[in-house]
Amino acid sequence: MTVPEHDDASSQLRAVTAAAGGTAHVHLVGRLAPETAPDAVAHLAGLLQGYDRVVVDLDELRVERLSLLAVLARAARDAGGWPDARLALVARDGQLRQMLRAAGVADRVAVAHGLDLALDRAERRPAVVDASWTFPPEPEMVGRARREVDRRLAAWAFPGDPEDVALVVNELAANAVEHAKTTFTLTVTLDRTGVRIAVGDRSPLPPVLRPHDPGAARGRGLQLVDSLAEEWAVVDRGEGKVVWAHVVPGWR
Repeated sequence: MTVPEHDDASSQLRAVTAAAGGTAHVHLVGRLAPETAPDAVAHLAGLLQGYDRVVVDLDELRVERLSLLAVLARAARDAGGWPDARLALVARDGQLRQMLRAAGVADRVAVAHGLDLALDRAERRPAVVDASWTFPPEPEMVGRARREVDRRLAAWAFPGDPEDVALVVNELAANAVEHAKTTFTLTVTLDRTGVRIAVGDRSPLPPVLRPHDPGAARGRGLQLVDSLAEEWAVVDRGEGKVVWAHVVPGWR
């Protein structure tokens, strides 16, 4: 089976794609540049949603700058992240493999010097895995967000207590629904240090950590987050904010 070639508008980058069984093989040919990167991400993300795994040969890829290599990992994240999206990169050139490591790509997707090794590594959880979801500001979405994270932590074989993460997700999502009242995006990232939970919404008003009040019926969510997370913070992003927390196994 051969999938039609994908070309960006300027024909500076081609993705020559063939598929066998549940694996799609892609040869990226041409120049990876700011104007060609979005098409490459969209094409790879689409393939990752349709095949068990996608292997990308980078031998004929020219990279305009190091930071652009990060789009290869973004394609896997946009397709749902590992293990739903299993992406492997074949880079036979040692300098290119070094560039992939320097750009952090090798931490997020499988990188190897040959096809067989790339396929084998695609089955293993990368050092850094993440997943992202966008929800409407509806109360029932808090439970759905928690369930999505529970499912993903199980797939990742998270070594800590998933209940700690679930409680943090619950509180940050509930704050977005109750106070921001806007669509919110939840991103969960697992790396060697622990889990980072980030909830972004469109309200500029930051949450407030109130003093402990045993008689208060509400308003203790951030106190819980503060007790479970090694650290947390609010980041102003202009048209809204991101509240993030870092949960480290065995920290408490």
